[in-house]
Amino acid sequence: MKYAMAILALSGAAMSASAGGLTIGQYLLGDHPGGGENPPPYGLRLDGVIAPGAATLSLGHHGDTILTVTDDGGTLSINISGTLYGGEVDGMGGYVSATSYAIDMNYVLGVSDEGNGWAVNGFDAANSGTLTNLDTMAVIDLYGKDNPAGLVFAFLADGHRLDNDDDSWVGRGWITDQSDGSDPLGGYRDWLFTATEVPAPGALALIGLGGMVASRRRR
Repeated sequence: MKYAMAILALSGAAMSASAGGLTIGQYLLGDHPGGGENPPPYGLRLDGVIAPGAATLSLGHHGDTILTVTDDGGTLSINISGTLYGGEVDGMGGYVSATSYAIDMNYVLGVSDEGNGWAVNGFDAANSGTLTNLDTMAVIDLYGKDNPAGLVFAFLADGHRLDNDDDSWVGRGWITDQSDGSDPLGGYRDWLFTATEVPAPGALALIGLGGMVASRRRR
């Protein structure tokens, strides 16, 4: 109940990402089997940010994390929100210690159609969000970071790193806790998750928001 109430308190920011436009896709996110610190399974790695060493967060533990793609008059945006679970890994398939976090990540600039999905290119501090520790309510600011080719985030139906799979939805991208896009920490900080398309109203129900959101399946 404590975590559910915290998610409801934080939900306003997540809703604002799609309030001004048409929701063109919603996806339930899960852990990707191809992560370098797996096990434990995870969809977001944040070494040095939530713990001194290698640290991972599971999107599948609570099973309520949703990616929403919105079109506001031709301007695309992507929001990722829900509840993650994890912490510093112990190297034996578990955690040194673990807790739950609320994620609210928004990509609002440089988002474009990319063949069979969407991509975000070029660093901008506006592509940002928060990670909130649901035990302490401490908030960590996060920013999308570009790789050497300029890619910040990609969400494509291409089966990335999934054996014998060329069309499942996979998200990947880079993260930093520095507003200037720098990344002074050692280790890795990145998204790597799988996804399944779901109807928009059902997706919202998963995180306790309810209501109806216009949705159409992306072709």
